[in-house]
Amino acid sequence: MRIWFAGSTCDLEQSMDRKAPFPLGVLLLDLSFCTSRLRKQRLFALAYLLFVVAFGHAQTELDDFIVERMNIHHISGLSACLVQDGDVLWYRNFGLANREAQTPVDTNTIFLLASVSKTITGTALMQLYEDGHFELDDPINNVLPFDVLHPAHPDVAITFRQVLTHTSGIRDNWNLLPYYDGDAPVALGDFLFDYLSEAGDDYNAAQNFYNYAPGTDANYCNVAVALCGYLVEVIAEQPFNEYCNEHIFEPLCMEHTGWFLSEVDQSLIARPYSFLGGNYLDNGLYGYADYPDGQLRTTSLALARFMYAHMNDGHFDGYQMLEPETVSLMRSQVVSDIDPTQGIIFYYYLENGQQWWGHSGGDAGVSTSMYFNEANDLGLIILTNSDGNHSSIWNGILEYVDQMLPELAAPVACDISIPVQTTDIELPQVAIFPNPATDYLTLSIGVPLAEGMVEIHDLMGKRVATMPLARSIQVSDLPAGAYQLRVISSEVVTQGAVFLKR
Repeated sequence: MRIWFAGSTCDLEQSMDRKAPFPLGVLLLDLSFCTSRLRKQRLFALAYLLFVVAFGHAQTELDDFIVERMNIHHISGLSACLVQDGDVLWYRNFGLANREAQTPVDTNTIFLLASVSKTITGTALMQLYEDGHFELDDPINNVLPFDVLHPAHPDVAITFRQVLTHTSGIRDNWNLLPYYDGDAPVALGDFLFDYLSEAGDDYNAAQNFYNYAPGTDANYCNVAVALCGYLVEVIAEQPFNEYCNEHIFEPLCMEHTGWFLSEVDQSLIARPYSFLGGNYLDNGLYGYADYPDGQLRTTSLALARFMYAHMNDGHFDGYQMLEPETVSLMRSQVVSDIDPTQGIIFYYYLENGQQWWGHSGGDAGVSTSMYFNEANDLGLIILTNSDGNHSSIWNGILEYVDQMLPELAAPVACDISIPVQTTDIELPQVAIFPNPATDYLTLSIGVPLAEGMVEIHDLMGKRVATMPLARSIQVSDLPAGAYQLRVISSEVVTQGAVFLKR
């Protein structure tokens, strides 16, 4: 978890109306400027494309629950992916990645992972452990180009095990961990030398270290994990980000993934929002010098491939990321006398007596989770671009697992068939006239129906109106905007039809 203390720019007048039911549901399309048929056609095409992205599946009770929770906790956008038995069992995107541009979250939306990033950093260092470059209890000074000594216990060596388990005695001094607008201009090694070496410009024995001896107590530490990333650089003789590209991201087909903003398409990044004073504050696309502890950006499906590799004894689609013994070691109690829940970077929480291994993350405008359960071979990822608590959404998704159909799942692979949990049944179409509409819509379904209901959803997929089926339905009470209409009866459910309301 990080504490935001650096300023960022934001035009609050461009924020969405907090009284709106949900951001995507209030993408108001003012038709008054559409003085030509061509402009109306273009606007209609835009609305249709937004629906394809934001409403590519039938609305479910779980979807409604997630949207409701997002509303309550002011979560702008969310992507979730559930993996079981080697398949993507369920996958959904909700809300807005960019509120100013009204860009919905989709399969290509890139999220900042915050501290979930640490699992990649730990994996990279453990690959070098497998290659025989060190043992867990070796001193890190054996390989570092400068000495890192605990000021109160200089004779007690800081080891690889300790920096991988938050037991090194290194402390986060938040006065020395600034945020930058964009990627940090300070190199990782330079930052760590100044912070940890007695000769460094930012060395502070009292604030940069705890009083206890290394290996005797535990305190969560970002800088120690950033040091793990630097150890990768030193041992591999390669920049940390390039090492990860070569040995993790590319072999796992993790597209749209990078440690630096310069490595990804910034137009695809979900803007990080904090909800303050009734408005969404855009924290900007920031970076920090200690980037291996939290600055990785990727998509939920790309991260699902990494998570699955850990679930599958280190193997993914012909690539052995880690050996099974190393994967097991990372999920073992390697400092059981200090913290029995801590593994190597990974840690676990208990739910109904079962261990869920993984990591969570929090940063300015970011809240993320990635955990998996070995007993059920089940893993879940939730990525958001907001500070809001998503624990109720996490629990809600897990409650619906038994209702998800395994025959509709898609194998975790380089190419994942999307969407999942959607049948390929050809549904009847419903025609709408006039479109755009002002007061009433006339419906033509093409199949005779005795009775049924009409559902209208906004761009988020949230149901905004339900009414008995009739040839003509009233829509005058709907705010101006774009909507999707479906007819539901005991005989049939139609495809959604997009319409614009003036």
